[in-house]
Amino acid sequence: MTRPAYVEVALGLPHPSGTLQYQLPPSAPAVRPGQRVAVTVRDKRMIGYVVSLSDGPAVPGVKPVEEVIDEEPMVSAGLLELTRWMSGRYLCSWGQALEAAMPAPFKKGRTKLKSKGRSAIHGAESEAPDEHPLTAPQRQAYDRIASSINSGRSETFLLHGVTGSGKTEVYLHVIRDLIASGKGSIVLVPEISLTPQAIDRFHSRFGDRLAVMHSRLTPAKRVEEWHRVRAGKALVVVGARSAIFAPVKDLGLVVIDEEQESTYKQDETPRYHARTVAEHRCRLEGAALVLGSATPSLEAYHATETGSAIRLELPERVESRPLPEVRVVDMRLRESAPARGERIYSRVLEEEVRGTLARGEQAMLLLNRRGYATYLHCNSCGHVMTCPNCRVTLTFHADKSSLYCHLCHHRAVPEKVCPKCKLHNLHYFGAGTQKVEAETARLFPQARIGRMDSDSTARKDAHETILRAFKRREIDLLIGTQMIAKGHDFPHVSLIGVISADTALHLPDFRASERTFDLLTQAAGRAGRGSIPGRVIVQTHVPMHYSVQAAKDHDYREFYDREIEVRRELAVPPFSCLARVVFSASTERDAMRQGLELARSLELTQTEGRYRLLGPAPCPNVLQEGKHQWNLYLKAEDWEPMLTVLQTATAGLKKIRGGIVVDVDPQ
Repeated sequence: MTRPAYVEVALGLPHPSGTLQYQLPPSAPAVRPGQRVAVTVRDKRMIGYVVSLSDGPAVPGVKPVEEVIDEEPMVSAGLLELTRWMSGRYLCSWGQALEAAMPAPFKKGRTKLKSKGRSAIHGAESEAPDEHPLTAPQRQAYDRIASSINSGRSETFLLHGVTGSGKTEVYLHVIRDLIASGKGSIVLVPEISLTPQAIDRFHSRFGDRLAVMHSRLTPAKRVEEWHRVRAGKALVVVGARSAIFAPVKDLGLVVIDEEQESTYKQDETPRYHARTVAEHRCRLEGAALVLGSATPSLEAYHATETGSAIRLELPERVESRPLPEVRVVDMRLRESAPARGERIYSRVLEEEVRGTLARGEQAMLLLNRRGYATYLHCNSCGHVMTCPNCRVTLTFHADKSSLYCHLCHHRAVPEKVCPKCKLHNLHYFGAGTQKVEAETARLFPQARIGRMDSDSTARKDAHETILRAFKRREIDLLIGTQMIAKGHDFPHVSLIGVISADTALHLPDFRASERTFDLLTQAAGRAGRGSIPGRVIVQTHVPMHYSVQAAKDHDYREFYDREIEVRRELAVPPFSCLARVVFSASTERDAMRQGLELARSLELTQTEGRYRLLGPAPCPNVLQEGKHQWNLYLKAEDWEPMLTVLQTATAGLKKIRGGIVVDVDPQ
């Protein structure tokens, strides 16, 4: 029997068919799906993945494979099937999906996989400690998940537990059982800042059975961890979004902690959502999926209402610790204004911080906006300094003494004279974390202050350095953006101050209320996790908004019941499937023309109202990095008809003009 002489190769190109065919030279070794090969595309050497083999050419003049890189498959059959499904769901090529699933060093072919056989678990196994006995609700959740795994059913669970209720302890108990039976687990966390804490917790239980996967690892370390998992030396993977593709053998469980977080959505091709990919992988491999959150996404909670997922409740904190008292301060009132200085601290919050410091306790101050001032404004003519590439307001960063665009990273020196009216009347308005830090240092000069945002944590290991210093009580007041609000467990934090609850509430986003409720509830959950009772001060200009009031009462159901009716009326997720198409061009006219052309094409393919068009219209950031942007949305009751017509319609436009991005399930 002759061996197959031709291979279909998936490449990281937006090719309509997803694969290209190549011929294997007679001298080439035997090849199986999942191995990497080097091929030529338009005189350029590229690395691709073999996805199938055939005996004859599909077309005349098929090019030869230049090199077979691996001696055995790099990608398992399961991951090949998962990425093939991703290419259809997220309208990308199969090769683009495969590249997203593999560590970056593999994409250049420099790391070769040789046949070594399966390795046993090795290394010194640490003494497993801090196992905590489960509470009755924790035990019920653990038993239900374990029963599902033991029966071989692939079920999805929502572990809905208030902050501090011990969701992680449930994960640890289930994973312990899986390790004993030789099965693997994947645990996803949403923020790099949470990774050190998760690593510490899981490593204390599982030692060398743990592997870590996230973007801040060095390329060599990422490859090393990938090989340990593939060889079966590590049975537990903890990491960020892309860890969902870890080559775990005999997968028994996937956990997505803080499942509501938008960081689980990839913002470049392929624009996948880790939660959706996890659901499909678990179905393919017969594993259980556990979504954990104190503030579940409406999509996840609604799935438990319709029977698509199973809800497990942890209604109380461990050791019966009370949830913190939340006080809402109306910043519109004169009596809320500070006695002196910037309008950052209300009188109430200033007094609470003083009391916290006097008692030797710690506080966290949240403002989900980085920089020093939000914008530079002329009091004479009203001119606002904006980015020349993006038309968004430039944020002032005091540490760099510059105006900065958070979209394209354009930087400018602050003007002293208004460029429009030429008067000396420019003033800084709004506040970011840098300004909060400066005002805090002025009000509390004796306090040791730390700041944690994407500016202060740009250096390698900066997240870990700041958090460990706070845990060692070398910092009294930690100021930060949302990265300090979720998942952290500091027993000496007794006060949480939310500088402004309104930063996300008025954004043009149907999830604005949900994100506000999530941020406030999660931030409040950082207080009172030890023996010290917690207090929360929330400053806002909309104190009666239902997201603020529900967060004040620690009442997810109150928020859900109000918000789900808004979603139902607007016919947005979870009551519809949503896709967004963005058109970029050097002129606004060209961007608009592309949008109108696609809209007409989609209207022609519309049958029996199977989807609905919204737009085209200018994007909220109509100019970004010098490109004009328009977009349109599609809504449908199910994915299939919408994805089918989108794939056909956008493929033609991409081939002609480019500058089109399709975002399925945009966040």
